[in-house]
Amino acid sequence: QELEIVAITENYTENFAYVSPRQYEASWKQEAPYNSFLICLDDPESQDHVASDLLENNNVLSVSFSADSGQQFRDIVGSLTHIVLVIIVCAGALAFVVLYNLANINVEERVREIATIKVLGFYDKEVYRYIFREIDLLALMGSCVGLLLGIPLHQFIIRTVEMDQLMFIRTIAPHSYLLSVALTMLFTLAVCFVMRRHVKKISMVESMKAPE
Repeated sequence: QELEIVAITENYTENFAYVSPRQYEASWKQEAPYNSFLICLDDPESQDHVASDLLENNNVLSVSFSADSGQQFRDIVGSLTHIVLVIIVCAGALAFVVLYNLANINVEERVREIATIKVLGFYDKEVYRYIFREIDLLALMGSCVGLLLGIPLHQFIIRTVEMDQLMFIRTIAPHSYLLSVALTMLFTLAVCFVMRRHVKKISMVESMKAPE
């Protein structure tokens, strides 16, 4: 029997199809056989006692509680949270290494230029801003590109790990975008702070080695 779907609801656990008694009778030419009941308990702690009483009846085959399904869902999400934290830590370490190598290469290739700037009388803070401004800009541009590429990647991962009886939230909270950019810029500031020692150790004598 084919029925027309007139509305869709989102269930994060289990799947259900809702048919009104009138529609059921019109489609199958018989009254709807009720084989389950929905019971609302005022005291959730009494569910074990109620379940045992119901199962003593031979007409009752099984008893399930929505609270158990919700707890199972929370346990799965909690397990995924640990995995997400590991991924965030690994991504942060990778970002730190990439930014450090980028900053190190930038400084090593511009040793004579930095030494010349020092000879011209630039203060250390001015030299830092001159060198690390490019790294900050590249990190910001990389964050924007990463956000654009991360949206389809997020959808792919969520749809891949979903099961038939379980659905995860597919929307990304606005503060997640801000947090990801903030973490990237935080790693960038940490790298720039570490690289300050290398810039400060550059001797002004290096400027004399530069070709005229």
